[in-house]
Amino acid sequence: MTRCAPLSPLAGPAETMVGTVDCFIQAHVQAAYAGLSGGGFAYALTILLTLYVAIVGYRLIFGRSALTVGEMAPRMLLIGALLALTSSWGTYQRLVYDVLTDGPEEIAAMINPGAGKQVGLIQRIDVLSARMVDLADAWTEFDARVAPDAPPATPTAMPAAATTLPPPALPSGVSAIVGPRDSLGPNMLLISALLLILGSAGVLVVAKIILGLLLMLGPVFALMALFAATRGLTLGWGRAAIMMALVPLMAMMTSAGAVALLEPMLTGMIVGAGQGIFSLQAAVSMLVVVILMLVVAVQLFRIGRTIVGGWTLPIGHQGTQSAVAVEPVTGAQGANAAPVFNERIQSLVGSIERATMAQPMTAPASVQRAILLPQRTDGETGQSRSDSTNPDRRIMRPRVSAQRAPIKPYRSAA
Repeated sequence: MTRCAPLSPLAGPAETMVGTVDCFIQAHVQAAYAGLSGGGFAYALTILLTLYVAIVGYRLIFGRSALTVGEMAPRMLLIGALLALTSSWGTYQRLVYDVLTDGPEEIAAMINPGAGKQVGLIQRIDVLSARMVDLADAWTEFDARVAPDAPPATPTAMPAAATTLPPPALPSGVSAIVGPRDSLGPNMLLISALLLILGSAGVLVVAKIILGLLLMLGPVFALMALFAATRGLTLGWGRAAIMMALVPLMAMMTSAGAVALLEPMLTGMIVGAGQGIFSLQAAVSMLVVVILMLVVAVQLFRIGRTIVGGWTLPIGHQGTQSAVAVEPVTGAQGANAAPVFNERIQSLVGSIERATMAQPMTAPASVQRAILLPQRTDGETGQSRSDSTNPDRRIMRPRVSAQRAPIKPYRSAA
């Protein structure tokens, strides 16, 4: 493989882990693609494409589809893209593999040019973690030498002159800043080095492994985009693949920021260690920075899922009933649109208007009662209404007063 360059013998754990995973993923993705292309997947692709074309033809014959550009162009593009991605490794590598694996690195380099590419950032992390480990070892040896009741060293094959070391000349006030005898400071440095590798290279490796598994199954999920019943699986695969491509991008940016914070702090501790001064406060600060970076790195997967959760891709042709939505028409558009009324309601409203206009308005305005009718938007064929300025068009009628019916006299037959 072209990308499987031999690793340097001096490479650190982060660089070795990331480089090995990159080489492993590319080799196995290409092998999986070759196995799919030469096996039963090719027959399945031929059968499914034949069924898809037959279904499209029958829909045209029975009038369920129209032979238009808007109807046929998405289908033809879908078939062409499917054939290109499932029959040529070069096309699949350039359009899918390289975009999802190399795209995040290129974007991170453009956003933060000072951090460099992925290899340079991983090398800086290895150097930083190695210096933390060396500083922890020096701190432990220093604590053992300055302890007054330290146990004697175990005998070794070293010369006698090398077994006894003179006590180092310490500046005044060293005992106040030297770490405790239980090696709390060195342990914090070791934990910081471990968490730094896990929060940077570890997140990259996890995302790359999951992305590699998705890329191995890419042709299978691309084939499922032909039919509406399985099209959701293709969309889900695309969401997961893009999420696993976004996580390395955000992880590289987070790691670059953490490295920029830790390098000056570690440099100050190394300078102090050269003078016999080990600051426990600086070790605590480094551990806090690394823990915060690890917390952010863990949340990157949830952030990526939130980003791609609302993404939808209209693959192929959707039904006319789902594509056309009936929305209420308001504003100027509603005024110009042709209204649709029920004929029985219109006839009832017209009869009420005619009866009201024929009845004389004899009651005073104080006892009149108004009836609110719906406004007509179509042109009226009769004479112009005098209430054209009033949009509610009220019909006035006198108030109905109760009257007692006259009593008819009744005479008995007697």
